[in-house]
Amino acid sequence: MATERGLAGVAFAEPGAAGEAEALDDMRRRWPKASFRRDQDATAPLAARIFEPSNWRADRPLRVVMIGTDFEIRVWEALLDIPVGEASTYSTVAERIGAPKAARAVGAAVGRNPISFVVPCHRVVGKSGALTGYHWGITRKRAMLGWECGLLARD
Repeated sequence: MATERGLAGVAFAEPGAAGEAEALDDMRRRWPKASFRRDQDATAPLAARIFEPSNWRADRPLRVVMIGTDFEIRVWEALLDIPVGEASTYSTVAERIGAPKAARAVGAAVGRNPISFVVPCHRVVGKSGALTGYHWGITRKRAMLGWECGLLARD
């Protein structure tokens, strides 16, 4: 989902109309007052910027609009500091934002991140290093982390 101010949401849809409808329903639940329209001409270049590593340029950052509580936004901003190919724990993120006893609240905020992949909630793992909940499933989270590690191995 994009607004005139920037990217506000990224959803993963299973192939087919049912998967797309489910992803759109998720966005509608998050932003009940928003109106949505399909615009392939606008979304295709945006998707290429997001998912094609050669388009990741520090001199041309992707504009994002974080819509959430102050606490959620602090958590999501902290996620942006986790480098590609690395992971952090919920408790470490809590410490980074100055709320060391708020690991569970951090987990809830991570779970509500609407700009998945761009704001890398998939890089947050349990204290033991185990892959824990992900809105689009542990299999996808594992695949995303593996893909990022593969990018680093190629460099």
